[in-house]
Amino acid sequence: MRFHGIIQSAGLLLLEFPIFSKETGPEKGNISRLPRRDKIREYISVEESDEESMYSDSIHYTTTNGSERWREEATEEKPRALVLHKSESAESNFENPAEEAELLRDEIAQLKAKLKSKSSGPAAPDYRSQTFHYLDDACFLDEPRWETGEYAPTLQANSKISNVSYYLEQHPEIAFFFMKDYKSRAPADRTKIETRDGVFRTPKPIEESLQLFAGAMRDAVNKVVRKVPNFSEYFPHFDVRKPIVAPYLFMFHSAPHLDDILEEIDGLSRRLIQKLWSHINEGYGVQYLRAREKTKDGKVSAELLKYLIKPGDILAHPDGPNTRAYMALQWPEEDPPPDDGHPEDYEEFDPIRRKETYSFRDDTNIKSLRYSWSIPVAFWEFDGVFQRSEKVLKITMKVSMRDEIVEINSLKFYPLQYAPQTIEQSLEHRGNTFWQIRSRKFVSYSQNEPGNLTNAEERFMVDIETFKALHPSSSLARAFLRDDLGSAIVAGNDPLPDGFPLLLPPTVPGYNMLHKKWVDLFVDQISDITWNKQAFKDLVVDLEIKELVQALVTNQLTSVKSTDVISGKGNGLILLLHGGPGTGKTFTAEGVAEFAEKPLFRVTCGDVGTEAREVETMLQAAFHLGKIWDCVVLLDEADVFLEERDMRDLNRNALVSVFLRALEYHNGILILTSNRVGTFDEAFKSRIQLALHYENLTKSQRRKIWRNFMGRLKDIDEDNIEFEDVIDNLDELSSHDINGREIRNALTTARQLALFKGEKMGSAHLKKVLRVSGIFGKYLKDLRGGLTDDLLKHESGVRHSYSVKKAASFG
Repeated sequence: MRFHGIIQSAGLLLLEFPIFSKETGPEKGNISRLPRRDKIREYISVEESDEESMYSDSIHYTTTNGSERWREEATEEKPRALVLHKSESAESNFENPAEEAELLRDEIAQLKAKLKSKSSGPAAPDYRSQTFHYLDDACFLDEPRWETGEYAPTLQANSKISNVSYYLEQHPEIAFFFMKDYKSRAPADRTKIETRDGVFRTPKPIEESLQLFAGAMRDAVNKVVRKVPNFSEYFPHFDVRKPIVAPYLFMFHSAPHLDDILEEIDGLSRRLIQKLWSHINEGYGVQYLRAREKTKDGKVSAELLKYLIKPGDILAHPDGPNTRAYMALQWPEEDPPPDDGHPEDYEEFDPIRRKETYSFRDDTNIKSLRYSWSIPVAFWEFDGVFQRSEKVLKITMKVSMRDEIVEINSLKFYPLQYAPQTIEQSLEHRGNTFWQIRSRKFVSYSQNEPGNLTNAEERFMVDIETFKALHPSSSLARAFLRDDLGSAIVAGNDPLPDGFPLLLPPTVPGYNMLHKKWVDLFVDQISDITWNKQAFKDLVVDLEIKELVQALVTNQLTSVKSTDVISGKGNGLILLLHGGPGTGKTFTAEGVAEFAEKPLFRVTCGDVGTEAREVETMLQAAFHLGKIWDCVVLLDEADVFLEERDMRDLNRNALVSVFLRALEYHNGILILTSNRVGTFDEAFKSRIQLALHYENLTKSQRRKIWRNFMGRLKDIDEDNIEFEDVIDNLDELSSHDINGREIRNALTTARQLALFKGEKMGSAHLKKVLRVSGIFGKYLKDLRGGLTDDLLKHESGVRHSYSVKKAASFG
């Protein structure tokens, strides 16, 4: 059986010859006849079409007449293509066609083996880079240069390209190219473009960018950046298809990892990355190295600031209690100077100034240059919910020259790693504190620096929702923030997101329980309350009174367990403490709040007014706050509200009625103090759960009060008091018939007197104060005909005193 054999590759027919079967062909039927050598085509070529066909059993070839010497060539576009030539001068030495065919078969096998050993994939072009220089919207291949013009130097270039896209299409070997833009107008200061000897300097581009062009180049860069740690965080919008602006920060960040990464990628990608790094390193390698060295030492310049901050960095803004932190979202972007340059650099060029008379600047006369950068940042806001907000910060630098070195922490905003450790600790503490007060909380506020928002050691209620309800027109109430953190996280106790505590606000509104007003509190100065349980123990009253008060407060019924048959009526605890001034009534209320661990909400006549309509509104507000904040409400000096009604005074009647109604529906603990119970309206009696009378202090009680005050002074480490001297004279001091408030006043005055004299306070200072203040007391007693204040009140029916009555009976 006879057929034609075809040896081919890539679809091209190059040799056709007859083949005989084993049965019909001579010499065991391999190949009995081949075309004569002069019938064979002029050349043999073996081309690699793709990785699979390269190693196939079917391959095409042609030959030339001539010698048996073959040579291998690499074409420009396909380096691995092989062309086999035969010399025209040589003649065939083969008489036997079968022998010649066998030789050709061996040579083809050798060529296939050589191709397989030299190639592992498709042939790649000899990739290179290209730089395009843009001048006045025209593109040039050569670098511009300064040329002397009629009025001023101008930038000129020669190799202009009319169509960049067409140029790139004709040069597929370009792996990447740089684009440099130049400003053609000469600056006013010619020293920027000429040396001292009048030689023009090499022009510097005002903008520069890189475009990865070849697909292999883009693939190579993608392979690298996928292996660079944190690359996606630092460059979340990185795209190999888009132009990359100098100084090529992606390479600055990747450079420390290149050696290790290059060992892990293929050969072509490795060569392309090495070529790219070589070009970038040539232009910016020195600057990269300088940036790393200077920032490591905590220094920076205007030229290097673009390397200082990267996305994700926490930026600190030290400002005392107003210190804030932000998270950078992008690398800094330098703002363009006025008129695209500094005014002194780009004034109108003066053609009259000759280079022979150039005045190079004296350092003492250099104006400060101002540079600024914009950087988008994120931070958290709070109005009851947490919102992640963004804004743009401006970093400015005033220096005499662009490469002047300054301390990083001299900037307004800088990475937290360059700040003192105390700042980071303060921000961490603030964040944790803020998280604790995200919902309603009663806190202590300490003030240890002058000029801040509040006085020292006061207590505040932090309650954002109540603040917004009471101040609907405030900026906080009108913020309407998004809940970016999520209510589940706010309500839970799971660990907070990384960086979250550092980015919280420095202030929060709080209600001053003493002054009855909302103020902004520095979160740094907020702390948990240390309840003074000793205060109630130090209360100098009868033991029965203390025990009864403690029992009532501890076991107070809640409104849910109200025993009143009328729904909505209050189920509060109302105590009346009555007695003379300074007998411990107010101190009892303070002690109750301390051992109950509840805020003390003081209300006075001055807070609620005296007009019925006004009083009703203010009382409702006070009792409402007392309820939602779970306060002990103290209505101090409540006589004006408790006084008996009179048909001739309608306003008083309305006032008492309003107060009675408020008490009827009050929930919680309410303590009333008065020293005029003799004028009470009888309707109050049923509203008051317990009334306690405070007698005038006995000598033993005064002695105990003196000792308690001295103990408190000792606890606060007062070292300017002679404690032993005062204790030794307590008998004499307690013999003075004064109340608790007067004892406190005497101690305060004596300490001031000792401080004035530069001495330690002792019993002598106290005796002197008591003697002087006693003169005024004696004067008042003489003025009243020898009657004491208690006796006058007793006789007028304002209040009763058993001690006064007893003394009178012995008179």
